[in-house]
Amino acid sequence: MRTDNPSTSAIVLGPADPVDPSWYDSRVYSWAYRAARSGQACSDQVARIAVALVRNAHQHTRSGSPRGTVEVTVTRDRFQVQVTVTDNGADQGADGWYPFPRARPHGGGLRLVERLSLYWDWAGGAGLPITVRALVDR
Repeated sequence: MRTDNPSTSAIVLGPADPVDPSWYDSRVYSWAYRAARSGQACSDQVARIAVALVRNAHQHTRSGSPRGTVEVTVTRDRFQVQVTVTDNGADQGADGWYPFPRARPHGGGLRLVERLSLYWDWAGGAGLPITVRALVDR
């Protein structure tokens, strides 16, 4: 997907394959690695973060449903690379609450993002799309 900003690359993905949910992993990894346009270590971090966030979106939000989508954006500047992943929002849980992104003990996805990034946060609301952002030092 082309953007107006030459420092930004974006890709929109459909839902995860129910038979092979990791089908997007290599595609997202190779796209994000190239989009980072940085040294090997930085590009690897960016790609691993992108894969982890796409997996989380497919697993924990409506993005994993048959008509779901996930938008991944990589933006470069002089000192850092920003990875953002926007999902379709979560469904209301059995307890009546909407789950929001948080790094849980022993959790895989956001713990990895926390470990590989300088900083991460999220924006969104109950039942609305959630955007998770992670910054990586170039």
